[in-house]
Amino acid sequence: MMTDLPQAPKPRIKIGLAAMCAAWFKQIGMHEPDSCLARALQQDYSRMVEFLGSCFDEVIAPGIISSPSDVAHAMEKFEEEQVDAVVLVHIVWSEDPVLLNFLDRCRDTPIWLWNYHPTGILPPRLTVDDLFRFSGTVGMLQGSAPMQKRGLRLDVFSGSPGDASLMQDLRERNAVLHIRRAFRGLRAGQVAGRCEAMTGTFVDDDALKRTLGVTRVAVTAAEYGATCESVVPGRVDRYCAELRSRFEIHGVSEPSLRIAARNTLALDDLVDQHGLGAVAIQDLDEELHRRVGTRPCLYPPRSLERGVVFSAEADLNTALGLLAASRAAGTPAMYSEIFTFDPRENVLLMGHAGIHDPRLAGDGITIVPDLEYRQADVVEGAWMEFILAPGPVTCVSLYDTGEGYRMTVFEGHSLGPPRRLDGWGHAVIRPRLDVVALLARLARRGMTQHFAIVHGSVTSLLRAWCGLMGVEFCCEE
Repeated sequence: MMTDLPQAPKPRIKIGLAAMCAAWFKQIGMHEPDSCLARALQQDYSRMVEFLGSCFDEVIAPGIISSPSDVAHAMEKFEEEQVDAVVLVHIVWSEDPVLLNFLDRCRDTPIWLWNYHPTGILPPRLTVDDLFRFSGTVGMLQGSAPMQKRGLRLDVFSGSPGDASLMQDLRERNAVLHIRRAFRGLRAGQVAGRCEAMTGTFVDDDALKRTLGVTRVAVTAAEYGATCESVVPGRVDRYCAELRSRFEIHGVSEPSLRIAARNTLALDDLVDQHGLGAVAIQDLDEELHRRVGTRPCLYPPRSLERGVVFSAEADLNTALGLLAASRAAGTPAMYSEIFTFDPRENVLLMGHAGIHDPRLAGDGITIVPDLEYRQADVVEGAWMEFILAPGPVTCVSLYDTGEGYRMTVFEGHSLGPPRRLDGWGHAVIRPRLDVVALLARLARRGMTQHFAIVHGSVTSLLRAWCGLMGVEFCCEE
C-alpha cells in the first residue's frame, strides 16, 4: 500500500477568531461583567476557543469584538501572528459598523463564516437572556447583506462546539490551509522552455502568480547541461549503487546508467540552487538531449524526500496539480496521461515517461532503457517500469483555461499488478463512471491529456482548496 510522504516540519496553521457582539447590549446594561448574559457569553467564547483549538493548529483569540477599538486590537493580534484565515462568528446579534470596520482591515485574508449555535438545541422555553444568547443567527443574516454588497463569497459552516461533523469539516479546512501554504511564494522551475507541440500546457506567468501565488523560474537547457556536468563522479557512484541494490536493471549499459543518474541528480542541485518546490521538464527538447545525452527519468532523491514534484513536457500547471493532490493525500502523486481505454473492462490505461516516486509502485520497479529515445540519443537512457499500487485513487487535472484556472477530478480504483505495459510507469484505473462517457465529458470540458493520480479520496479537500484559491472546480461523478 502507498507509503505516506515524510513528515517534514510544517509551519503551524493559525486561525483568527473574530466573535462579533453588538455594543447595544452594553447600552441596555445586559453586558455588565456580573450579568448572567455576560457570564454565559464568556463561557461560550471559551468553549469556541477550545473547540477551534481541537480543529486547527493554533487559534488566535483576541476576545469578543464590540467596538472599533476591539477591531483594532484584534487586527493587531491577527497581523502580528500572520493568521492564515479568520473564523467570523456572530456570538450574538451584532452591528454593521463594527463588522464593516473589521472587513475593511481584513484585506485578502480568507474569512469563514460560522453559523453558530451555542448548544445545538433549543430549550423548551427561552428567557430573555436565552434569546439573546441564541441570537447569533440574527447577526449572521444581517451581516450577510453588507458582505454580499462588497462582493465577498461567503463560505459558511454550521454547528455547535463539539459537533463531530463540524470538527471533521474544520480539520479538513486546516489541511486545506496547509496546501495553500505550500503554494504561497512557491518557485516552480520550467527546464528547457515550453513544449510547442502542446499549447494547452502553456503557462501565463501573471495568471500563475495572481491565482496560485506561484512564480515561474525559467531554467535553460544550457544551465541544466552545466549543472549536469558539475555533478561529481562520487555522487553518481553512490546513486548507481543505490539503484542496483533497490531495483532490477535490464538492458541498461553502465555508461547509460551513469549518465541517466548524473542527469537526475542534477535536478536535486537545480532545486537547491533556485529554491524550487515543483519542476516541469521539457524533456522533448532537442537541445536538452544534445547537451546531456539522455533525459532524466529516474528519481532525484533529495527532492522527493522534500515533497518536490516533477512533470514532463514542460507542463508546469500539471506539476502544480501534482503538488496540490500530493499535499491533499499526504502521499506521492503520479504524473500521467490517459493513454487509452477498454470499454469492456471499463478501465483507463494511464502513465507517462519522466520522474516518478518509487513509493508509487505496486510490484517493484525494473530499470529499463528509455523506449522512446533509445535509438535517438547517444545512450539508451534509463527509466523505471512499474505499475501503480492498487487501491482507491483520485485523478486530478489542473489547467489554465485562458480565463482562469480549472481543476477537474474523477475518482476510481487502481487495479494494481500485473503490469500491463512494457517500459513505462503506468496505472490501470477503473473509474466510477463509464469510461466512454467519462472521456466524452472530459473532452467537452476541455483540458490537457495530463493528470495527477493519488491514492485515496481527496475530492472534498481539493474542492475546498479551489474555493479558497479562486480556482474553478469540476468533479466528474
